[in-house]
Amino acid sequence: MIYYKKNQVFEAVDENTERCVVTHSDEIMAVRVRFKEATSDVELHQHVEEQVTYVVRGKLKFFENEKEYLVEAGDMLRFAPNVPHGCIVLEPDSEVLDTFTPIRKDFL
Repeated sequence: MIYYKKNQVFEAVDENTERCVVTHSDEIMAVRVRFKEATSDVELHQHVEEQVTYVVRGKLKFFENEKEYLVEAGDMLRFAPNVPHGCIVLEPDSEVLDTFTPIRKDFL
């Protein structure tokens, strides 16, 4: 299957963040997440799904428990299930591609 960029619809998550569920099956989900502005606060969260994050553009600082990772376009991260994590956006117009397995039903 193919999912053309021109057909992808983003929804607002909050005033700075929007996401688009690009594709999903019963077992895997890909989600584009765009950030309008840089941020300074991080709220850690966790979920039962395993997550792989690919940085499409921009710079971000991710937090995982007590660890910090400075990442930029081309870098990838993986978060095991139930591990607290989150990020701050260091450059406006940053974007990531998150992949989850199993799917995040709360995103549908």
